[in-house]
Amino acid sequence: MYWDTLTSKDFRETVQGQIDTAILPIGSVEAHGQHCPLGTDNTAPWHFSQALERRFPDRILVMPAIPYGHTWELANFSGTLSVPAEAFARYVAEVGKAALTWGIQNLILMNGHGGNTGPLAQVMEEIADRGGRAVLVNWWIDYSRDILTVTQGQGHAGEDETSVMLAIAGPQVKMQDASFNPYRAKYKMKATGLHDKNLRHATTGDGRQGTKEKGDKIIELVEQRLVELVLDLFNDALFVRNDEKGDEL
Repeated sequence: MYWDTLTSKDFRETVQGQIDTAILPIGSVEAHGQHCPLGTDNTAPWHFSQALERRFPDRILVMPAIPYGHTWELANFSGTLSVPAEAFARYVAEVGKAALTWGIQNLILMNGHGGNTGPLAQVMEEIADRGGRAVLVNWWIDYSRDILTVTQGQGHAGEDETSVMLAIAGPQVKMQDASFNPYRAKYKMKATGLHDKNLRHATTGDGRQGTKEKGDKIIELVEQRLVELVLDLFNDALFVRNDEKGDEL
């Protein structure tokens, strides 16, 4: 079910006291190379949220997406809309806490943008302080091992993300403008004036290697992992033991 398509009566009769798990898709509007659409980071999490809703239509509620994120590094590239980290975190936290008031206990933050991850850590703590359980999904990071069975590399508007976009929204991707960024920073750092190398052409990696076929495979693998995540939430099976004996401390 989708939160914003329900009437208040529908919500009261079909959601309250019956559905405790919601997905909040979160993305950004920013340059993705010169070939992927500015809304790439919204398209992917929305697709994965829809896939889970189809799999669990009576147990998951998909919330309206938050389409703007914190994208400081790419703010100078054409079309990027960046929100300060503090404002972004405050807004997402308030939306999440509002959901808790209607019985949501499990809130899946389906994130599509790397710059959001720091602020979302704060959001998760605020949700937890209110008695909820927040799960952050960064699909390209959390399922990197699976993705790298399909692609040679990963990156912003790189092979993996370009492939996923070709599979989801192929006509929006302009492969004739795809490029390769040969530079990679030695250290995790922020400074003005690094864009020409660290984010050359608003990309990291090699978007030229993306294909729809690779995207279809990545999507299949990620969706399988997301189904496992949701089942673990439903079954409260969120921890694994590091030892086989299971000895109590």
